[in-house]
Amino acid sequence: MKRRSKNKYIKTKNYILFLFAVFGIMILFINDFGIIKLISLKKEKYTLENKLELLNQQQNNLRKTIHKLKYDQDYIEKIARERYMMVLPGEKVFRIAHEKQLHP
Repeated sequence: MKRRSKNKYIKTKNYILFLFAVFGIMILFINDFGIIKLISLKKEKYTLENKLELLNQQQNNLRKTIHKLKYDQDYIEKIARERYMMVLPGEKVFRIAHEKQLHP
């Protein structure tokens, strides 16, 4: 009789430990501080860092362009000629007509 009650006690104890282990693993993976949340936050961090790097590069390029527009006379002339079709006094502009190519 004692043997059966001892086996029953061990089985119950093992069952309870198993339930606690399963519950603990579920909490570890599913809750707000779990591994799944950690992985998603790391992915988001990586994405935001890449976006920040691109925005910093864009900002540096814009600063360089602003500096050129303020101080580089050759760049200002280039922009005036290309975008606004401006010419210096006495210059002649020749326009070249492009023929349409027919593809067989």
